[in-house]
Amino acid sequence: MTDADETSFASRLRRARLEAGLSQGELAGQDLSISYVSHLEAGRREPTPRLTSLFERRLELPRGYLAGESWGQGRDEEVPEVSTADLAALASRVGRMRSGSSTEDLAAEARRAAELALGHDRPEMWWAMTIVEVRALMHIGDYTAAADAATALTAHPWVQSQPALAAEAHTLASKTSRRAVDRTSATHHAHRALEASADVGDPALRAEAVIAALATQALPGDGLLVELETLHHRLAGTHLGGLVAWTIGTHAFESGDVRDGLRWHKVAATEVNPDVDHRDWARFVGATCWMRVSRRVDDDVPELITLARQHLTWLGCTDELADLARTEAQWHEQHDRHEDARRVLDDALRLPGLAGLARGRLRLDRARTLRSAGDQEEVALEALSAARDLTLAGDAEGARVAWQLYDEVSTP
Repeated sequence: MTDADETSFASRLRRARLEAGLSQGELAGQDLSISYVSHLEAGRREPTPRLTSLFERRLELPRGYLAGESWGQGRDEEVPEVSTADLAALASRVGRMRSGSSTEDLAAEARRAAELALGHDRPEMWWAMTIVEVRALMHIGDYTAAADAATALTAHPWVQSQPALAAEAHTLASKTSRRAVDRTSATHHAHRALEASADVGDPALRAEAVIAALATQALPGDGLLVELETLHHRLAGTHLGGLVAWTIGTHAFESGDVRDGLRWHKVAATEVNPDVDHRDWARFVGATCWMRVSRRVDDDVPELITLARQHLTWLGCTDELADLARTEAQWHEQHDRHEDARRVLDDALRLPGLAGLARGRLRLDRARTLRSAGDQEEVALEALSAARDLTLAGDAEGARVAWQLYDEVSTP
């Protein structure tokens, strides 16, 4: 093998896989065939950017590593000279953009600043700009890109050497991976966040890691919930304390304890602070609606729906508005108001910039509503559209349900 071969994608992939202790089958997972991975490692196939990113996440590699990049270096170009003052000015520009520019522009500019900082061995600025980028990508619903950027945070040696930063990075990677419907990555990063935060001694970092772990619904929850209640004593009266109470209440609802769920959500309502995070506060109001509707508790539901819609619309939270519409439609369905349910879903499907995952879930709910009205042909068409959207978005379980509904109404 030549020196050039040693630095090729094929060589890097094989070396990284062996160092991770994975077989070709384990690396392929359910997405690829073993023979395809074998062809890639032999240099007989060229990967797509999406597959390169997939392998880097599975092997916990820095973003760009398999393509030949390394930390602090550009791909095939020299890093331009930039002074510390220029970097500070660029960071200041990104800060100003957060209040006056489109979220798409903010994400792109933060990414540019992060890459420049990384190229000049300024990991602290790279960290701050990447955090801005991740949050901007989350805001516009590009969850896969957000998960890629957050995962890159976890892989940097500077982050790995500092448990507090590692805990925050893995928590963020878990949250973004969950929104990107990558449950395996979400669970992995949540587990790592729990490990990293265990000895830090910061109740806020620990609470965020525990919340991320519970959200995966894949890690044992009883002990984590007990720990979360203990953490609430230390965080009570703060915005994060409200998020802790929100999480505990939500799990109480899901376990069937409506009284305890309402009690904790009442605590959360006094602590989740719109001045700290308006988006979190609006999401909490919407989630409160969902918990009540899912348990057929009608108390204050119309008022909460109206309040949540007003604030989510003002914030431009399209995906959260779609979730709220699904909640409202289910509430109407529970009271046999099928036309109202359909109207709410139709309005939500016209939201600008609707992500594929949100659109697929709305369409699946709309298909169910149409089935209540007995319109089998339209149900089949809507279920088919839902299955397509959910498949493209990576929601295998949702796609399976949509296909099942399509088969049920299409089979004579």
